[in-house]
Amino acid sequence: MRFVRFFAFVLAALAPLAGQAQSMPAGTVTLLNGQAQATGPNGAHSLSKGDPIYGGDVVETGASSYTLIRFTDQSSILLRPKSRFQVEQYQYAAAAPGAPAEPAAAPSAPRGSMAPLQASSGGGDSSFFRLLKGGLRAVSGLIAHADYSRYRMSTPVATMGIRGTDYEVVMCEDACLNDATVLNSIPAGKTAAGGVISGVNEGQIVVTSFTGNSITLGPGQYAITLADGSQYLLNGLPAFLQSSSAAAGTAAGGAAAAASAAHGSVLAAVAGGVAAAALIGVVVGASSDNGGGSTSTATTSTAPAR
Repeated sequence: MRFVRFFAFVLAALAPLAGQAQSMPAGTVTLLNGQAQATGPNGAHSLSKGDPIYGGDVVETGASSYTLIRFTDQSSILLRPKSRFQVEQYQYAAAAPGAPAEPAAAPSAPRGSMAPLQASSGGGDSSFFRLLKGGLRAVSGLIAHADYSRYRMSTPVATMGIRGTDYEVVMCEDACLNDATVLNSIPAGKTAAGGVISGVNEGQIVVTSFTGNSITLGPGQYAITLADGSQYLLNGLPAFLQSSSAAAGTAAGGAAAAASAAHGSVLAAVAGGVAAAALIGVVVGASSDNGGGSTSTATTSTAPAR
């Protein structure tokens, strides 16, 4: 009986801490162009700039709408129009009240260490995301900086692991299905329907399909993972990504934003202003190269790159 009372006391003492952890936002909507909503335990609600995003939330963007989420570890995710994205699991201890200040430079994993990208099942910081529909651009933050295995972006056909990165992931829908670059990069008889396009702006990602195939991409490289798990390097930047970047600039308004979009910088395009664009620049500069130095690129595929 004494043990039961002690156990009940411990549970009562921990309950406020558990509630506090649940109430801690994972991130904040820092830019919103158009309409978006978040669905959590209490149902769905429309989003506005400054609204919190919590672990477990599913965020959806409307047509012609872009949403930028800044997470507490300084990572960022920009959602494209008609996208559905889930914060599958997020924990960052340094963001909790009373946590020690973040050191000026977090220790990075050894450059060149290419162990299999498997998320640890233990406790600790983690940022695991899932793209369910549409597309996004992501810049990694301090969680990935400290331990690459603590960061993961999943899709229905492939998982993205990172090596300090600014990258893009887009489901192959609508314009992608008729894109000449995409169609010319896959063998005859294959279909891009249900596939996922992955590309790197800075850093490196390892894309692993559900069948176990993997391909490593460096800056300026794009690949498609098909619904059957096969992977193929693309012979250039797909036109539909270029056009959607330009559309982002137009939607954001302003010549500077459109110019940024024309060069493929969707994050800067949606900022639509000097202050916002400067903020994105700081995020990219501080987070996208975890550890510094150049990265080597190797590729493996189920078919020779063409």
